[in-house]
Amino acid sequence: MACTSLIAPALGVRGTLIQVGNNSSPDTMQTIANATDLTVPITAEVVDVTALCDLWRRRIPSLLDMGTIAFTIHWVMEEPTHRNSVNGGTVGAGIRYLLVNQLLRNYQIVYPDGNNSTDAFPAYVTSFSITGAVGGVYTASVNLSNSGAPSLV
Repeated sequence: MACTSLIAPALGVRGTLIQVGNNSSPDTMQTIANATDLTVPITAEVVDVTALCDLWRRRIPSLLDMGTIAFTIHWVMEEPTHRNSVNGGTVGAGIRYLLVNQLLRNYQIVYPDGNNSTDAFPAYVTSFSITGAVGGVYTASVNLSNSGAPSLV
């Protein structure tokens, strides 16, 4: 048995897109500019079902959760997908605007596998933390909180 996937030994991150919908019908997706790091957790809550007669603790999975989807951007204040305003047209609104106005939007992660494999999910922007340091560039850590069933690759 081979210890390496027959498809590929690994998949490079370069080319991954984080996109947000503009809430139109049909939803038009806009790529969030300057994204760097990305974390997409998928977990199951665990319920303790240990009985009085058990010697060992027993648990079963219950609700599934995407938790907090996190990514970092090189923040550009007037970039339409970053700023705190409605941008009009197919762009929709910047992610700071979505946070301040607590708006649910559709998001998708498009993977660079040659097939445009996509994880899609509804979420709220729940955090936008700006960092700047001497000799560096502005960055912002962005958190999305999933709200509902995703469509996973």
